[in-house]
Amino acid sequence: MKRNAGFTLIELLVVIAVIAVLLAIMMPGLQMAREQARMMGCKSNLRQYALAGRMYSDDNDFDFPYSFTWLYNKGGVNCNWHDESNNLNRHPELAGVLWPYLKGLDIHLCPAFDVVARTMGCHRCGGTTIPVEPQYGYVMNSYLNGDAWGSVPSQYHPPMASANFRKETMVKNPSRVLYFAEENTWVMPGINVAGINDNNLRSLPSGAADSLGTFHRTPRGNLNAGVVNAAFVDGHVETVSAYPADEPPHNTFVLSWPAGGIVPVF
Repeated sequence: MKRNAGFTLIELLVVIAVIAVLLAIMMPGLQMAREQARMMGCKSNLRQYALAGRMYSDDNDFDFPYSFTWLYNKGGVNCNWHDESNNLNRHPELAGVLWPYLKGLDIHLCPAFDVVARTMGCHRCGGTTIPVEPQYGYVMNSYLNGDAWGSVPSQYHPPMASANFRKETMVKNPSRVLYFAEENTWVMPGINVAGINDNNLRSLPSGAADSLGTFHRTPRGNLNAGVVNAAFVDGHVETVSAYPADEPPHNTFVLSWPAGGIVPVF
C-alpha cells in the first residue's frame, strides 16, 4: 500500500529550527538597516533646516535668526515643541522668523526622536501637563544671535560679541560650529541638566546646561551612550557625540562656540 506523502513531526521541527536560526542571523542586520534609514532621514531633515537658515540669511543681510524666537515668535516656552495645539501649520500666527522657509515641509521630526520623546517624556516642562505629542525636534545653537552670551563672563567676549554673533561672517570656523542639532528630552547628570524644553540649545563648558542628544546608535539600549546629527553653519550635516564629557569644555560647548581661538572654560 502506497504511503501518503507528508512531513513527519521531526521534519517540521527541523524546518522550524532552521527558520529560527535564519531569523536570528538576519534580525540584527535588519535592525541596523532600519536604524541607518532613520539616520539618513534625520540627516536629510537637518540639511533642509540648514538650507532654510541659509535662505533666511541671504534675505536678511547675512543675519542669523534670533535663536530663541526662530521657531515660535514668543520663544519656545511652555514646551511648545510637543504641544499639538500649537502646531504652526495650524497656527501660523505663532510662528517665528524662520518658519516661512520651513512651512509645508515634513522635516520637523526625526523618527527616532519621536519614539524616544514619547517613551521618555519631557523632563523639563515646568510641571505642565501637555501630552507629549512631538511637533518639532530640532534646536538652534544659542551662541548664534542668541541668549547664550548672557552666561559668558565678559573676559571671554570677543570684540564682536556685543552683536551676539548676529551675522554669519562673524563665525570663525563655519564648518565646525553647530547651527541646528538634536537634543534629548531627559536629563543626563553632568552633561545635560535640562533636557529639551524649548528649541534653543544653550550649552556651557561645564555641561551644566543643554547638550547634544545621545539617542541614535545606542549600545545595548543605553540611551545615554549614543550619537545624534547636527547641521553646521557651512550647511553640511554630520553625526556628532556629546562625549567626551569627563572634563570641561564639554563637546556640545566646543561645537557651539563660534568665536574661534582657545575654547574657554568658565
